[in-house]
Amino acid sequence: MAIGRAKQFAIQIVKSADAISIETGKDITEMDVSNLLTVYGDLTFGEITKLFNWIFAYKNEGYKKVTKAWLENNITIRMLIEITKEIARQNQLSWLIPFFQGKVREALKTEMIVQ
Repeated sequence: MAIGRAKQFAIQIVKSADAISIETGKDITEMDVSNLLTVYGDLTFGEITKLFNWIFAYKNEGYKKVTKAWLENNITIRMLIEITKEIARQNQLSWLIPFFQGKVREALKTEMIVQ
């Protein structure tokens, strides 16, 4: 990912976080990840879908955008982690991988306890 594209990606993430904060009325940085996924799942996966489409539409005129429903049914958490790892690796963002792995791992533990 070029420097400009990495900057745009960071801006897209901030926009998504802001959209969730505005919609929920809560600061996303202070929200519990399991609540973010369970209580606000539709909103969260909507934002993930926007990011997913933004990433894969780049220089790909034939890319057909995916829907939130398609993403939920076809993309696994493992795939999202791998995409995040690849973005982090390509952009030397070594902090990104442990950050997301820890957040996802904690959310999955909480979700398993809830069920």
